[in-house]
This record gives sequence, structure tokens and C-alpha cells, in this order.
Amino acid sequence: MRNNFVKLMAVALVALMSCGVQLQAQNVLKGLKEKAQKAVKETVAGKTGNTNNTGKSAASAALDRVGSAIPAGKGKTYYVSVSTGSARADGLTPATAMKDLQKAIDAAEDNDQIFVAEGNYLGSLDRGYIQVGQFGNANNDRGKFISFYGGYSTDFSERDVIKHVTKFQPTTQQFIAPLFNINARRPYGYSGPMGTVVVDGFVFDLGENNVYCVANVDDERTGTPNKGVLTGRILCNGESPSVPTVGTLKGDEYGLHMDVEGNVRIANCIFVNCRDYGISALMGKGHMEICNNIFIACKYASCQVRGNVNDNLIDQVSLDFHHNTVLFSWTRDKTFEDMGQGFRFMNGIRTIDVHNNIFGCNSNCAVERVYYEANKDIEKLKESNLYDNYFFANKRDLELASSGAATISVMAAHIEEAEQIGPKYEGNKELPEGNDAFINAIDQAYLQGFMSLKIVSSRSYDPNSAANQINRIFGQNQVGSEIVRPNMFGNKYPWEKAKDLFGKVPGYGAQMPE
Repeated sequence: MRNNFVKLMAVALVALMSCGVQLQAQNVLKGLKEKAQKAVKETVAGKTGNTNNTGKSAASAALDRVGSAIPAGKGKTYYVSVSTGSARADGLTPATAMKDLQKAIDAAEDNDQIFVAEGNYLGSLDRGYIQVGQFGNANNDRGKFISFYGGYSTDFSERDVIKHVTKFQPTTQQFIAPLFNINARRPYGYSGPMGTVVVDGFVFDLGENNVYCVANVDDERTGTPNKGVLTGRILCNGESPSVPTVGTLKGDEYGLHMDVEGNVRIANCIFVNCRDYGISALMGKGHMEICNNIFIACKYASCQVRGNVNDNLIDQVSLDFHHNTVLFSWTRDKTFEDMGQGFRFMNGIRTIDVHNNIFGCNSNCAVERVYYEANKDIEKLKESNLYDNYFFANKRDLELASSGAATISVMAAHIEEAEQIGPKYEGNKELPEGNDAFINAIDQAYLQGFMSLKIVSSRSYDPNSAANQINRIFGQNQVGSEIVRPNMFGNKYPWEKAKDLFGKVPGYGAQMPE
């Protein structure tokens, strides 16, 4: 396998990655080809570097909180099991578990919690999506403050989110909605206690529903980098390639969408093959914590949270994004010209802390900081903290806005020099050598395909085409055609292997849920 992140080729080949990332990839992924055939049998004990806790908040440092025991709910507890529950049960005991998660949501009230057993949940009548409140209408449909916990055995005697996989994985369903939408808003002028929303222990996978080219390494139109990758490239809206395809939907739909406020926590989840963000959220007054999750092969961006308050309330909105593993975020389309971020610093939030994450192989950038508040006084008060993170093989580790046409690319070692970041900025670095267990846990065929990523672009012009003859008569511009063919773009990642990434680097990335 080549050490260079992308090798520059002849005129027809447009390289995607920068020279700086080539050097970064060389250090981290040295000898990757030989390791690709090695079974992942090693444990991580004693093989990692030091954990830098510089500037870490006390709440974020308490890793024993990640995947910890379920807190006692203030309301009712509903039990749901798609395999052993009943369509007509009340769901109030394990013995009378409901079968339909949507039915439990409809029955629940504010402050209730829902325990969900292993299985695949497709919503009412298997329509393919689940919702707490109508998507895009939180002003009128305020939803509910409910806490969701997946990973239970079917008798609810055990909770293990890796062993008892609870997933949202549509297959042949046709839908135009987020895979899971949650509204949780109070009426205007409400002054009571904040509500709580928890999403803990679920797999969000659109890989069985997306439309992909059928894998064929001998046909460059399919975007198949090697025989080990499950599919060819993903298709976007409006595409109709003359090759076989597999899947149902091309539309851009969110994995988890939220329009919420209060105390919000998303933990111990896997977001894989999401074709329009892993998480896209609007946050009102309160605090959102996104921790101990795995984001992998998500298109547009893996995580984006915008503040959704008036300027005078921005100081009451905060976000903590920590101990997540973020890999293979893909751009909007196959031209690789737009989107493709791991995490995005957005407006409307006073304090954002991004720390102790692992960002790798993101096709545009690991972290983006290009948005600024229109009110300069509010912008001056913002805290955009980026510290104690590991980076490897991203096109850019950090992307900043520039007064010119192009943005600024910043490597991990130079993040402390970026004035847009802070007041916390220490401890960002390349993934240290010696983390073989983590590298080997990534699907090797997928990783090798990404590391050899290239784009073939060709243009053609026929002056005698009917269109150009007519255009000349009317004095219009001549037209040609352009074909863009990446050898890899948004291909399906094996969702089962995403689980292997928990707990491979102590103190960084997603830890082993407890």
C-alpha cells in the first residue's frame, strides 16, 4: 500500500489531498499494507501514549460516566422489544414490553424513559423512520423530553450496547425524513426546570437503504477501489449511471436530527453510512453533550450542531463534543468540492468544547471553523475550544475561514497558532505510533481504498454536435461535457466492524461502554 495520501498523476488525474497530509499519513500508517492481513487479536493494554488532560473540564474527564448505569427516571419507564414484545401491550414492565418503539414514544410523556432491547426498529408499520414530534416543525409540534436507552437483552436482565445491538437500519423502505427525529421544546416564555433528552446505545445505519453502484474493480465507473470494499460508490440525487446499482434511496436524509433544548446527551452510539449527516441538531437554551460515539462513512458532515436562540440568549447555550471516533466523512458529491467535515463549529453557541476525539481520513477536514457571528461583540465572547485530540490522514486537520477566496488549512501541530481557536487549544497532535490495535480495527479494505483515493476527470467537446451547431446560430456559448470518476466515494462501510473501534485508544476516541 502506498504511504502517500494521494499520489499526483498525469493530466487526467486530479489529486485530492495536500502534501502536508502525505507526511502525516506516512508517520501514522507506515507498514499498513503488511498489517492489513493481520487478525485483530491484540488488546490495547499498555500500548498507547499518555493521556493529556490539559484544560479538560471535570465533567468531561469523568470517563466512568460514559456508558455508566442508567439514571433513575422521574417519570414512567417503558420497555420495548421488537422480537418479544406485543403490539397491544402497555410496555410498563419487561413482561409486557411493547413491540413498536414509535408506539412507546406516542404513549410517553415528558421525563419518561424508554428501554429498548436488541433488534432493528423501523417505526410504525415498518415505514423506516421514527419521530418524536414532526420534523422541521418544532415551533408547532414541540415534541417531548424523553430518554432512550438501547442495548438491552430481550428479557431486560442485561444491558450491553455492543452485545445486544439496538439499531435503526432501514432496507427497502421509501421515506423522506430523518432516520430518527427528536423535537423537545418548551413553550415561549416557559420558566420552569429544564427537560432532559438522552439517546444512548443505538446504531444508526443507512447502508442497507442507500443506492450504491455494484462493486466492480474492473469498471472505473463504479468507484470500487479494491475487491474488499462492499460496494461501489454511493449515488446522489439525479444520478443515473449506466452500471448496475443496489439499494433503495438516493435522497439526502439525516441519521439523527434534533431540535431540542435543556439537558441533552448522545452517547455510546454508532452513526454509519448516513447520507446526510450523522447528527444534525438545533440547540436551544441548555447544554448538549455528544460523547463516546463512533461516526464512520457519513456524507456531508459527521456532526453539526447550530444554536437556535436569539442573540441575547447565546450565552446560555453550550456544547461538549468529546471522546468520539470520527472517520471517513465524505463530501456532498463525487467532485469533492463541498462539505466532508468531521465536526463543524457553528454559530449560536457561546461555548463549544471539542476534546479527546480521534479524527481520521476525513475527505475535507477533521474540524471546520469558518462561521462567525454577524454581531462582532457576540463573536468576541465565543469560546471555540479544540484541545487534546488525535488526528491522522485527514485532508485538513482544521479548516479556517480566510479573507480571500480560499480557506486556510491547519495541521494538528499548528492549531495553537490559530487565533480563531481558544481559549483552550493545547494537546492536539497526530495519532502516535504504537496504536496498531486501533488502525487494525478499521476495515482494512476500506482504509486502503481511501489511502489510494484518486479522481479521474475528463472533458470532451464536439463542435459538430447538434447543440453546438444551434448555439453558434444564435451566438450562444459552445458546450462540452465533463466526467468525474473517483475510485472511491461514500462506499458502504461494514457496520458490524464499526463496533470494533470502541476502546482501542485509552483516553481518546470512543471508549468501551460500561
